[in-house]
Amino acid sequence: MKFLKGRGKLLMCVLGLSILMTSVGFAQQDYQEQLRKFKEDSIRIYKENQEKLKQKEEEERLNAIKKSINEGNTFVKTKQWAQALAAYNKAIEMNSEGFPKAYYGKGLALKNLRKPNEALLAYQKAVELDPSYSEAHLAMAMLYRQLKSYDYALTACKSAAKTDSTNYKVFYELGTIYNKMKKFNEAAKAFDKVTELDPTNYRAFEALGVALENSGDTNGAINAYKKSNGIKESDDVYYRLAALLNKMGRHQDALAAATRSLELESKKNGKAAFEAGLASEQLGQYQQAINYYSRAGQMDRNWKANADYQIDMIKRKM
Repeated sequence: MKFLKGRGKLLMCVLGLSILMTSVGFAQQDYQEQLRKFKEDSIRIYKENQEKLKQKEEEERLNAIKKSINEGNTFVKTKQWAQALAAYNKAIEMNSEGFPKAYYGKGLALKNLRKPNEALLAYQKAVELDPSYSEAHLAMAMLYRQLKSYDYALTACKSAAKTDSTNYKVFYELGTIYNKMKKFNEAAKAFDKVTELDPTNYRAFEALGVALENSGDTNGAINAYKKSNGIKESDDVYYRLAALLNKMGRHQDALAAATRSLELESKKNGKAAFEAGLASEQLGQYQQAINYYSRAGQMDRNWKANADYQIDMIKRKM
């Protein structure tokens, strides 16, 4: 019995030791698992913090670029072109590829600083970065036109029209370029498009009238001039109308248009006074014609020689 009791105690000790060793094993495994998770979490948190830091730095950089561009825009509004150029260059130095607006602003500043070739390079970079940048295409077209490079101007303006077919300014520029190229039918189509997009644009109707007159469509020109004056009266448009009506032999209508032009501008309007003189002369109102011719010469010395000649011719008739 004593032997059995001793053996039982031994078994209990062995069993206890086994349980203890198993517990220690489990504890060690748990520690290793916790250590693994700790390492993974540490790496994950480090990467997340690094990414947040990069995002913050990038955000600060982008904000700094936008700030420089906004500063440039403010300088443009006050026509401080050198300061504007410096601000846009600063933005470009921070990011030379991501902000086409910086290049557009740079081009605008350079153009006004009378550096057209450098301005064109800036505009070209802007549209290279953003081919849909209609405003930059248009600015390039206008500058090429001013440099009398009409083919390049036309190409740029057509690109602007493709990227924004609703901007009346693009088609007004297109018409202006065609006029310079003496392609008056195409110019008339462009200005007609402007009147569709902006029906209250009296300047577009005047330009349409000029293009139609130059293309030989006198009736269309007269209608366009009348529509222009219907929106906003202009002494210059009434003069154009009077000159065209005189050419067509409609002297009474021409006299009415010239008279209205003189009512709107009575001091520096020698050309309208001359047309009034022509109309009066053709209507047989010689003294009135002499008065208008005299007025033309007094208003504008450029008309004096022609006016004096017409007066002399009338006196020979009288």
